[in-house]
Amino acid sequence: MKKFFLVLLLSTLLISGCSTNNSSSKKSESASSTKNESINYTFNYETDAQPDIGQTPDEAYTKNGVYHVKYVNDDDYYQITFTDKKSKKTVPLCTKPNCSHKTIECDANLCSDDLKLSNGESYVGNGYIQYYKGSLYAPFKYGDYVYLEKINADGSTRSRYMKLCRILQVKSIQDGAENNSTYYPTITIHRGYVYFTNDEIHGTSATLYRMKLGSNKLEVIKAMKKGHPQIIRIHPYGDSVYFIAGEMSEDGYKYTGNLYRYNTNSNKVSVAGQSVIRNYTVMNGYIYYEDKKGDGTIYRKKAEDGKSERIVSVSYNQEDQTLLMWQYDGDLILSIEDDTSGNIIKQIRIHDSKKIETVNKKKYSPYTKL
Repeated sequence: MKKFFLVLLLSTLLISGCSTNNSSSKKSESASSTKNESINYTFNYETDAQPDIGQTPDEAYTKNGVYHVKYVNDDDYYQITFTDKKSKKTVPLCTKPNCSHKTIECDANLCSDDLKLSNGESYVGNGYIQYYKGSLYAPFKYGDYVYLEKINADGSTRSRYMKLCRILQVKSIQDGAENNSTYYPTITIHRGYVYFTNDEIHGTSATLYRMKLGSNKLEVIKAMKKGHPQIIRIHPYGDSVYFIAGEMSEDGYKYTGNLYRYNTNSNKVSVAGQSVIRNYTVMNGYIYYEDKKGDGTIYRKKAEDGKSERIVSVSYNQEDQTLLMWQYDGDLILSIEDDTSGNIIKQIRIHDSKKIETVNKKKYSPYTKL
């Protein structure tokens, strides 16, 4: 159970309260299901979020290849690489001639918060990067604020694109000593908007925001101020934005909540899955999700109604991490990641309600068929 709590904390999306000169408007919310709503299931890799690659995506797929962000431990910086789809060759995303790619001056390298540049800039995405309409986007810290930075597809230029929010800094007393905690946003971009949350770990409020790309207007999708709320696992799909919202118990060992759907056309929030609090994905009109007990049982339900059916059960070590993702051919992939190494140790391919393949390595990624 302690492990489950840690997984939720790592998955929680954390930011500060945003600047007061931004206007906000609370979206209407309904406790009803999504029944009778028209739901769009299309996917466009140029404009849509790629959520099925982890809670904090460090990969961005395109038709020409894959961008990846890796942490260089010895030098306290992150590096963007690009793997060409045809040649399979991986290179740092840098256009400078004769560059060693080993210093922060390299186009491909992003300075971490432990090693700030002279202008105070530092990358605070924890591996996050996203491709959108021919460019890459990542969060950077400048002074007390977090900005979304736009990076050219070849890495040659970067620009401070838009201000998101003020950094959240929290002081607390632990074992008689003062403890300072800093939280940064984890972000997802989808169809012209950037979505993010405002959660302090075991805090007293949680808010899901969105901003139109390039604007300074802040919109509130869902705000929670009861107990110790958390909003996690934001998963845009088509004209919907799915997310889990719930409350952590006082002792931090139990999380209760539901899966919600935000309709980007009607601006309404509705319950999409009662007590869905673990891994889930949306594919071809169905929501696939793990049982809340984490016992390896996978269910699916139509996105428009509340009827669920058990499709398959798998066995794995309860300490390991799992990720559900969909393939373009309509198959479901369950990836199991070893808790100690962080590597994928098993992938199970599921078609309809049958396990058709199990491999003891990483073989499938959700966007390789672009």
